[in-house]
Amino acid sequence: MQKIIYEKWIDLSHRLKELKSLTVDESINYKIENAGVRALGQLMIKGDYLSDQEKTFVESVELDIMAPYDKIIDQQDFQLKVEDFQYTIDKGNILVKIEVGVHGVKQGEDRYIVDQNQETLDEIEALSRSIKEQETKEVLPQEAESVEDIKKEDEPVQTTYETKKRDEKKENHEDMGIYYLYVARDNDSYSQIATKYQVDEEMIRTYNQGVLPEPGQVIIVPYVITKDHS
Repeated sequence: MQKIIYEKWIDLSHRLKELKSLTVDESINYKIENAGVRALGQLMIKGDYLSDQEKTFVESVELDIMAPYDKIIDQQDFQLKVEDFQYTIDKGNILVKIEVGVHGVKQGEDRYIVDQNQETLDEIEALSRSIKEQETKEVLPQEAESVEDIKKEDEPVQTTYETKKRDEKKENHEDMGIYYLYVARDNDSYSQIATKYQVDEEMIRTYNQGVLPEPGQVIIVPYVITKDHS
């Protein structure tokens, strides 16, 4: 696991007298690209505090993390999770330090990012670099539809996963396997996941070798072409 430490300065106009509560949550989508797996999303920081009266603040830190394939140990295990956070109150404002664990990659040096507003991170071992701008990729109409992010607020993380045969010059729809990665929640079952994606339950069970879904587990959901997509 690699660690990224984010520092976020929250300006409350020097009015914070007492911090009542503070939470940090991640909201992340994962996309498979030619160069590796990209994690896109936000760290959501929410707190309640006292000034003249009780107030609430909501801040965010943008995430755009690229993990090259040669740094990834297991693509199904690759995910970003908030491991811990700390805060310091300074003259009525607050500094939040967030420790994010990058799972499923080779271990490297910890990285520190202050008030991350920059374009991210081309390599897992150089996570403060911008990803290369020029990348050639052939996009089929069907592929473009399936790669669309489906993530909605308060719903589990999910993504579209694509694989292509790279040893053939000619590519067509048969050369491409497309599936979703779904992060299981409490009380999820294959039946519920099958209903959500309108995919045969036994097919999902087979793809995942019959392992029962547990919270946080990545479930492979095959993409099935329906009449609407033909």
